[in-house]
Amino acid sequence: MEKTPKSETIKIVTPHANFRYSYYVTPDEYKGIKKYKGEVLIKKGVMMKDEMGRDVDAVEHIVEQLEGLLDRWKTALKEAYPNRTFTLTKNKFGEPSFPWSFEDDNLVIKVSKKAGGIKQNGDVWTNPPVTFWANEDPLRLMTDEEKKDYEKISPETVGQMSMKCQGYDAGANGVGIRCQPIQIVVRKFVPWTGSGGNDFEVEATSQEEKATTTAADF
Repeated sequence: MEKTPKSETIKIVTPHANFRYSYYVTPDEYKGIKKYKGEVLIKKGVMMKDEMGRDVDAVEHIVEQLEGLLDRWKTALKEAYPNRTFTLTKNKFGEPSFPWSFEDDNLVIKVSKKAGGIKQNGDVWTNPPVTFWANEDPLRLMTDEEKKDYEKISPETVGQMSMKCQGYDAGANGVGIRCQPIQIVVRKFVPWTGSGGNDFEVEATSQEEKATTTAADF
């Protein structure tokens, strides 16, 4: 019996970025499925530190990380199932779907993780909510009461996010990678005064983040 490969997981900590369509305090519900989700916009030309402490172009570095993860995942799947034909997950337009794209001068990363669900045996499981850190020195974990202030945030809000990205295999629905929001620190908060964020499609995945937060990634 063939052994299903386990995807590599990478952690990405963004530089200062904008948040859009944000559901990080209370998960969004669509067709009975609740998800913490949103989009992170990183402007081209912004610099960040890489794993070696070197200054690098944030957009180029993060895209290189995501593309490398996808390439290694496709290789691992092909080695595990040499006789199987793989296709990338498609979006509603029939095009290959990735958690990142480009919009004007921004890299846009879609993040999403299920708040919970029901296993095949009927057991209920839950994911830890997104952790919020107060923008203080040193950083401090926010209380649940403090997090309520970020229920609705404007796209002008600036912050940093720690996310975990890994490959998935959805069988006939295709393969790909997805990114899950783990931690957030809001550097400049702008409340949302509109009618609410627009929904966007995020491909379903079979694996969810189970880690709990013990220290800040920022």
